[in-house]
This record gives sequence, C-alpha cells and structure tokens, in this order.
Amino acid sequence: MLVFKGLSGRIAIWFLAVFLFVAFVGWKQLQDITLVHEKVTTLEQVNRQSHDLHALEVSMGAMANIVRNYLITGSASAQADYHQAHKNLQYILAQISTDHIDSAEVKRVIDAISGLAEQIFNLPFSTGNMEGPILLHEIDAKLLALSQILSVQHHAMDRVVNQSMQMVSGLHIDMRSDLVLSLILLFALLLGMGIYLYAHMIYPLILLRREVARIGGGDFAPLSPDLGDNELGDLSSALNAMGQALMHRSDELEQAKSVAAHQEKMHALGLMTASIAHEVGNPLTATSVLLDLARRKLAKGEHNSVKTPLDEAALELRRTESIITNILDFGHRSSHEAAAVDITEVIDSAIQLVQLASSSKHVQMIPSIASDVPRVWGNIDMLRQVMVNLLLNAKDACRAHAEVSIQVHVQGELTIVDVMDQGEGIPASMREDIFSPLFSTKAKGEGTGLGLSISRDLMRKMHGDLELLESDASGCRFRLSIPSQQE
Repeated sequence: MLVFKGLSGRIAIWFLAVFLFVAFVGWKQLQDITLVHEKVTTLEQVNRQSHDLHALEVSMGAMANIVRNYLITGSASAQADYHQAHKNLQYILAQISTDHIDSAEVKRVIDAISGLAEQIFNLPFSTGNMEGPILLHEIDAKLLALSQILSVQHHAMDRVVNQSMQMVSGLHIDMRSDLVLSLILLFALLLGMGIYLYAHMIYPLILLRREVARIGGGDFAPLSPDLGDNELGDLSSALNAMGQALMHRSDELEQAKSVAAHQEKMHALGLMTASIAHEVGNPLTATSVLLDLARRKLAKGEHNSVKTPLDEAALELRRTESIITNILDFGHRSSHEAAAVDITEVIDSAIQLVQLASSSKHVQMIPSIASDVPRVWGNIDMLRQVMVNLLLNAKDACRAHAEVSIQVHVQGELTIVDVMDQGEGIPASMREDIFSPLFSTKAKGEGTGLGLSISRDLMRKMHGDLELLESDASGCRFRLSIPSQQE
C-alpha cells in the first residue's frame, strides 16, 4: 500500500494531482478531437455523395437529350453515344455510397428509362411516327420521378450536413471553453504548488543554506529554524546538533590551544631560568654593596656623600623590579581582551626576556622603529608572546655574534613588524610546513614545534597575521601584520 509521509510525500501528491489533471484534460480533449474528426469525415463523405448525385442527375439529362435528338435527326451515331453515356452512368452509380442514397430505387428508375430508350432506338425513323414521342414523354416522366428522388436524397444529406456542422461548431466552442477553463485551473494548480514548494521547501532550504554558511564561518550557536516534522525539519535538527558538537569541540580546541600557548610560555621561561638568577642576582649584589657603602658613610657622618650610592642602589632595584615584573607578566595566562598597545613597549619587553635566555652566541637585538608608528589594537600579552617566540627562533637560528633586526613601520591601516635573522634560512621543502603544529626545524628535544603555529593563531585572533616573507642563505624575514589603532 502506497503511503505518503513527510514533505516528499506531500510534494508527490501535488505532482500527482497535476499529472492526473493534465491527463484528464488531455483525455477529454482527445475525445472531442476524435468526435470532430468523425464528423468531418462524415461531412466529406456527404459532400462527395452530393457531388455524385449531381453528376448522376446531369448524366441522366444528357442521356435524355441524346434520345430526344435521335427522334429529331435520326442520327445513326445516337445509339452509340447513348450506350457510352449509359456506361458512364453505371460507373457513377457504382461510386455512390448507400449510406445516404436509396440506390435501389435510383437503379430501378434508371433501368426503366434505359428500357424506354432502347425501344425508341428500335423504332423505324419517321417524322410522323407518334410512338417515339409517347415513349420520350414516359422517359421525361421517369426523369422527373428520379429528380424528385434525388431531391429527397439531397435534403436528407443537407440535414446530415447541418447536424454535423452544428455539432462540430458546438464541439469547437466546447473545446475552446474547456481549454480556457483547463488552463485557468492548471495555472491555479501550478501556482498553488509553486507557493507550497516555496513555502515548504525552497525558503527553508534558503534558511538552511544561511545556517550552513554561518556554521562554516565559525558561528556554531544552535540557531537553525524549526521547520516542522519533515525531512527538512530533521535536517535542521541535525544542523543544530552538529553546531552544538562543533561548538563543544571548538571550546575544547580553544582550551587546548590556550594550554599549549601557556606551555610554550613556560618553555620559553625555562630557557630563561639559568639567566634569571644571574640577571636578578647582579643588581641585588650591587644594591647590597651600595647600601653597605651608604651605611658606612652614615656611620662616619658623611651625610652629603650618601645620596650617590643610594641613588645607584635605587636604580639597581628598579632594574631588578623591571626584570621580575616582565617575567611575571610574560608568565601569567593571557586574557583575550583587545586594547590599544604601545608596540615599542612590547618589543623592548620581548628583547629583555629573550636576552635572559642562556646562549653562547651573543646575538644582538637591534630594533628600528619608525617615528610615525601609532599604537596598535590587540592584546599586549599575546603580542609579547608572539614577539618572544619570533625573537627566540631568530636567536637560535643566528650564528655567533650575529644580529637580529626588528623593523617597524606603517603600511595603510596595519603596523608591520619585520623580524630578520642572520641564520642559514629555511629549506624550500619545509617552508609550507613551518606553521603546522608539532613541526620544527630544530634538533630533536630543542623545540616544541608549537611556537610558530601558536603565534600565527594568536595573531589571527587579533585580526592580524604572521607570515614568512623571505628565506635564503642569508637568513629569514618573518612579518607581523597588526591592526593599527584607529583615531
């Protein structure tokens, strides 16, 4: 048993209704056309019979004239002419259909006339012979009777013609009316089907396409419309479920990226650990010496000379505070809030942190910042982490006593930071993979393979970018594109 369910079933019912309606209209029109064809065929037959009757009447008149001329002239060829005319008459009579003509009566009259004509031809020719005119009078009477018979047949055929013409005319009007009505009903049916298809299939598909585009753009919130209990409704629910699953996976991925970014920070801090004690210990030792010197001067009563060692001790303490604050700022978990950031401050902080990392190469960091560089729009912690990653990579790539150049300039609505090292460059076969997670050009155990991948991800979160601009035997140039703060 055929059961129509859901949207596809209802659409199938619409198409079935249109098909049945068109089939019914076509069947009705075919019936009318068949009937018209039958009536037209009848008209053709009747017209042909009418023509045959007229030819029969003319032929009989011609035969009578031959007999009449024979009585007047006594022509020897009259009988031969009559026989030829009689043969033509028999041919015409054989062509006449019996549908609308009483052919038996017509043949009886023709045979009687032929018999009288033969009697006239057998009479001896004489101008005073009265038997011939009497026989001719009988022929005329027979011709009159035949004419009356044919007249009746003509009237009968006229009635058939009139009836057929009326029926054809009526059928033509009915067919035209039926066709107009059928077209109106078909248009209404198709319009209804079109409205139904648009409301229940096309428009919902447009909504679903928007939802798919929204999900493809990264918005996984379950906002797909409720499209009812049908196939599209099931698809909408599936999209909502997929969006929720993707949102959950996206949250997990963001959390994992955040953890990875923090671990990358901890890895960088680990590289700095050996130098932190030295960098902090030296100012503290100097401060201790200066304070002891100030204490001894105070004990001797040299109050005027105490200011200089105290000022130098305060300077060393501020230096220590700057290092510790910079390390603490770098080490805490980053927020994702954007604000106006001084890129010079970020670069100086990153250079200070990178210089803490132990290395025997003695690489020098040289910043070159244009005077018209504005504040950038981003997250200071993220920018600091990206700069530290780039500078650490550049430092590791450089040869001993090389330089790392940091150039900052403005390009349209972006602030550009180029980091150039004096290393050996990145092989062409590896350039497409350097931003892939867990990929590293360093020796095993010397890198996490996450630095560049995380850095690019952090930049794109701030609507910026990180790219490898150049790489050859003289070194690499990495470019940071950061949105400038708009006035």
